[in-house]
Amino acid sequence: MLFITRDIDKAILLADVLHAMTARPGIIKQPLNIDIARPRDAGTLNSPDFNDYKREILGMMREEAVRADT
Repeated sequence: MLFITRDIDKAILLADVLHAMTARPGIIKQPLNIDIARPRDAGTLNSPDFNDYKREILGMMREEAVRADT
């Protein structure tokens, strides 16, 4: 199943593999395997692994925002 979202928390909770995209042109920047045990629930949002993935994804997004701005 392909699920497209801008909600990072939801993407991490639902995905086994997350594909971040570049700004322009929109191509796959980097696949990221999400290795958090299932079942995942709202409590997962506070786990160290979850926050590590979120920081990594936000970093990729920041890189693309800077690249798109130049």
